[in-house]
Amino acid sequence: MEENLANRSRAELEAALLDSGRALQTTLATQLRGFDGEWARGLQGTGGGSWALGDLSLVPLGLECSRAVMKLVYCAHCLGVPGARPCPDYCRNVLKGCLANQADLDAEWRNLLDSMVLITDKFWGPAGAEGIMGSVHLWLAEAISALQDNRDTLTAKVIQGCGNPKVNPQGSGPEERRRRGKLALPERPPTGALEKLVSEAKAQLRDAQDFWISLPGTLCSEKLAMSTASDDRCWNGMAKGRYLPEVMGDGLANQINNPEVEVDITKPDMTIRQQIMQLKIMTNRLRSAYNGNDVDFQDASDDGSGSGSGDGCPDDVCGRRVGKKNSSSRTTLTHALPGLSEQEGQKTSAAGCPQPCPSLLLLPALTLLLSAARPRWR
Repeated sequence: MEENLANRSRAELEAALLDSGRALQTTLATQLRGFDGEWARGLQGTGGGSWALGDLSLVPLGLECSRAVMKLVYCAHCLGVPGARPCPDYCRNVLKGCLANQADLDAEWRNLLDSMVLITDKFWGPAGAEGIMGSVHLWLAEAISALQDNRDTLTAKVIQGCGNPKVNPQGSGPEERRRRGKLALPERPPTGALEKLVSEAKAQLRDAQDFWISLPGTLCSEKLAMSTASDDRCWNGMAKGRYLPEVMGDGLANQINNPEVEVDITKPDMTIRQQIMQLKIMTNRLRSAYNGNDVDFQDASDDGSGSGSGDGCPDDVCGRRVGKKNSSSRTTLTHALPGLSEQEGQKTSAAGCPQPCPSLLLLPALTLLLSAARPRWR
């Protein structure tokens, strides 16, 4: 029973993270598919392939995070309050601690998407691709007019260089006349169609800028059945009651006093650090392309990949323990228990919820746009 419960909690969190990544990928890919031909391949070059985020498929959770997630999801059932859903701030603190390293991607992720917005601006307005292609017929008309105005001069130069042409008395043959038949022009799309696609793509890119720092709140509200109110009716980790600790900031450095997850801020995840560097590289390439330089957009590949496994809690306790941190850095009373004094509440909060706590696997592979083409942007 305990093993089944552990496997179920792991599968639920994995599915939630996978769904979030796929939702972003699908949204951006749908916008990209609206572009045609070379324009689509050009935009794919700005973010296509599995480039920088390919190695984020298996970033392991630590033991403290595993305990916190199990306590968040199932300990209310153990203590006989199955109807109580997690308090919003409680859920956010748990996932902010678990996703602390991922939140550090935020700054370079924003820089990358800002650069992609600049690239899409190249398709916008009179100087954009649609405006230029729509003016080709005018340039051709000017060229034909110039040819007609200078016909005698051009004819003399051709005769001087090639000699007098031989006239065919029979005229053009039927096969040649057939080849010269009326050209069927493709139907032109409505004016402004590309501008609309570019506008929608830019809006989607801007919406995705908060992906990493908003991920804890998104998972809490959409996947973990978080309570809609911070009152005495929600699950605060120990009982039904108001959750008192403040919500932690985003990123690894802000988790030093996280009351729910023990996070070692001196040991950043190396896979995440590598991907931060890849984001910087891709941003620099985009900026270079925006400035008119030739850039090869190739998928970045790294040898490292996260993996993790767990053997359960050694002390068979799901509740968080005061470990390496100095106890003075902790909030003394972290959970309000209805009907109990502060001193009694401290004693009660020292008790844990017995559950197995295997390590969970975090982030699935997240690819920004379509991965089919890796063109050379010009």
